[in-house]
Amino acid sequence: MSSFDIGCDIEFDVIARYVDSIRSLNIPSYLTLDSRLAWSPSSHVELSLVGQNLLDSGHPEYSSSIFSAEIPTEVRRGVYGMLRLWY
Repeated sequence: MSSFDIGCDIEFDVIARYVDSIRSLNIPSYLTLDSRLAWSPSSHVELSLVGQNLLDSGHPEYSSSIFSAEIPTEVRRGVYGMLRLWY
């Protein structure tokens, strides 16, 4: 994880992580990257742009097996904006 303060009111965060394969569930290993760019125009407001799973269009995190009732789940790439207010 890296976090940078760019000036007094802008932050940039990057998180990279590696997840090993789970052979028994047929889930391959993957490397993913998340990032956040935030601007604080005042001490009570933050606007940010967040990207998740930026290195791939998606990766499986759960798989069904004979021992569980799990539903196979694929985590997709996502980008969203956020407004945070506090007092």
